[in-house]
Amino acid sequence: MTETQPFSQPTRQSSAAIIFILGGVLKMLFRQLWVVILIFFFNRKNTGIDGYTLFFLGLAGFTALLSLLNYFNLFFYIKDGELVLEKGVIRKSKISVPLDRVQTVNFRQNIIHQLLNVVAVEIDTAGSSNKEFRLHALSKQQADLLRDVVGSWQSEVGSPQSAVISPQSDDGNSQYSEVLAAPQSEILCHSRREPKSAIFKLVPLDLVKIGMSQNHLRTAGILLAFSLGFADDVKEAIGFDMEKKLAWWLGTSGAWDILFTLLMVVPIFLFGSFLFTLGRTVLQYFDLRFWRTERGFKIESGLFTRQEVSAVLTKIQYVLWTTSPLMRLFNMMKVRMPQAASVEVTGKLAVGLPGCYAPQLEAVRAAYFPEEKDQAWESHGVDKIARLWRFLRIGVLPVLLLGLVTRGLLQNEVYIWLLWLPIAWWLAHRYQRSWHWEVSDEGLRAKWGVVNSTAVLLQWHKVQAVSVRRAVFSPRNKLARLTLYTAAGDIVVPYIPFEKARAVQDFVLYKVESGDRAWM
Repeated sequence: MTETQPFSQPTRQSSAAIIFILGGVLKMLFRQLWVVILIFFFNRKNTGIDGYTLFFLGLAGFTALLSLLNYFNLFFYIKDGELVLEKGVIRKSKISVPLDRVQTVNFRQNIIHQLLNVVAVEIDTAGSSNKEFRLHALSKQQADLLRDVVGSWQSEVGSPQSAVISPQSDDGNSQYSEVLAAPQSEILCHSRREPKSAIFKLVPLDLVKIGMSQNHLRTAGILLAFSLGFADDVKEAIGFDMEKKLAWWLGTSGAWDILFTLLMVVPIFLFGSFLFTLGRTVLQYFDLRFWRTERGFKIESGLFTRQEVSAVLTKIQYVLWTTSPLMRLFNMMKVRMPQAASVEVTGKLAVGLPGCYAPQLEAVRAAYFPEEKDQAWESHGVDKIARLWRFLRIGVLPVLLLGLVTRGLLQNEVYIWLLWLPIAWWLAHRYQRSWHWEVSDEGLRAKWGVVNSTAVLLQWHKVQAVSVRRAVFSPRNKLARLTLYTAAGDIVVPYIPFEKARAVQDFVLYKVESGDRAWM
């Protein structure tokens, strides 16, 4: 008796998906009703709360019922080389995606997933603005089998042997059916036989180093924005006007008292941001493991939410790594490998390491660009005008804005901001000197940055388009901005001679058009 192909029949999610659907409903309602909850606890004199409560309870019940009906009416299956998703109760919908368009099949497990031994599956395709499929819960065996079916089909179709198979057979069946007709046990065995070697594992000390070297100012900005929004909601909910209290305090305090208070509060606020960032880093990257697989790379990480992200080597568009002052002190760097995927996945699930050492970076570079060390690289820099524009952006403009904003507060002491100008000039000078870009017959290497240093490695056959734009206000219009577009973002080389930029553009377009290597 022959086995049928996996997922040939409509398949439901695991019954555990009901828990996550209801959890999503409760989460959505809490986001909408937390102000009402504040009113209930802090402003009981509001007589309208009972009516609102009944209304939202009814809405919650209706939404939960609709979610359950959606669970029982959601099916997925594979037919004729396409992954099909059917869903909907009142409004039915059917999504079909050819398996060769699937870019990533990633798993996510929060703590409830782990207790129930199920995973959430996120499937993305090239060109979509978000994920095509999201399944709340599948058993681990089903999820592995689904990813193996997609990977096995793509490997088979992408192999040299499959190139001679005609798209249509004599009996009218698609070639996709031939690929998917392999027995389920054979596909599972293929998954187990796939070589997988560990490249890197983050130990607790590495997590601490990575947490210390994060951008704490960005975290502080996010916390400040959240605090301001929270204060506005509290004002509407219980009538406490924090803005008036602050304005009253500013009006009754001297300038130096305010400045002294800021000098005391800001360090405390930044320390809180540091602790928040460190905690988030530990939770997100706990027990991170970086694997080299037959088709590319795989990363597993997370404490309460365990995430498994894969990257197919042929779909990685370029390799980018950055270092901050603290990371350089720890001899670490942050590595990203953007894939050809949707905007959402490129930004949130792009495969990368939050911190690693030189051997791991070399392993990634060698896998992505095996011929890199054998290339003859021609080195270039950028024009000195980059120094002037950088100085205007980080020096002159900030000083003018700070002077206007603080003129009434600091009065005669407002000129203290001018002390920033010589520092800004030095940073601008270092920035221009740090810019180096190299070209070879097969690719580009570039490096730039003073405080935070960034480097990128790109192969020419990954380039989708090239543009050359003359730099604004360059002397006699002789400078240009070279932009190389890939399926995962663009790489910009600024302030280079126009003729040199045009020469690189012509060479890259020639390599792309005459070469036989696919961009993915």
